Amino acid sequence: MTLKNKNRIFLFLFIFSAIIFLFNITVLCIAAAAKSIVPPINPMRPFVLIPKGGLCPYNFNSSLAAIIAFSLSAPALSIAIFKGFEKTPSLEILFFSGFIISCVTESARILLPLFGFWKTNSLFLIYIGRIVAAGRFLAPMSLFFATVFSSAEELQNAERNIFILLASTCAFGFFYPMDTTITTSTCTVLWGFRKFFAVIRVFIVVVTIFSVLAEAYTKGINGIYIKALGIVILATGYGLLCNTDCWLEFFIAIILYASGCVLYLKTVHYLENTWN
Repeated sequence: MTLKNKNRIFLFLFIFSAIIFLFNITVLCIAAAAKSIVPPINPMRPFVLIPKGGLCPYNFNSSLAAIIAFSLSAPALSIAIFKGFEKTPSLEILFFSGFIISCVTESARILLPLFGFWKTNSLFLIYIGRIVAAGRFLAPMSLFFATVFSSAEELQNAERNIFILLASTCAFGFFYPMDTTITTSTCTVLWGFRKFFAVIRVFIVVVTIFSVLAEAYTKGINGIYIKALGIVILATGYGLLCNTDCWLEFFIAIILYASGCVLYLKTVHYLENTWN
């Protein structure tokens, strides 16, 4: 993977994700003007940050805001990486493109409450559910690949590893069971074996963090410990933003998500330009 091709990938991601963001804003405004935004009826809340005390009441608008935040973050991250890493041949950043794609897939959630699409046939709901499930598997897998397969020895295998990452994600999204009879407060349908799905994603993140810590201990570079902290904050913010359905969760998630992105990318940039 040449530096020129890497830059082309992120430029394409910026253009594509920017188009998706503008599309989301446009259809949301049209639906709002037509009063065709239909919140789910009696939705299941997949996660409540503070279940007691009434601090996290369900608010449908916060779910929409979380989806728009994901949609906006994709072009923002793409152009930031394109400019900041333009002369940096980093495999780690190349794999991070998968995380950006996962942010784009979250945009699919916005289609369900618009124009009463909740009430459409189950096949449409299954497609949306599979897109979201694939993206939520791709996000931690991208961080894992960025950690494990970013060494200089893996440079010649970059295309193969990217193909494995994307193919495994697509296969996961295609074959994972969906339950279209249950709608959630976060504008999606429920997937089968929900606890297993959550556990496997957390497990991938934990393995990623321990891999980074092992690398930091082996190389004796303090900056790698900071990168591990960035992954923890980023993964926490991402997970919370995926499950946001109240304003308190939204603001906490945005702070963690933005802070994690900045800390992770700044640390990777520092390590690439200082130690490589």
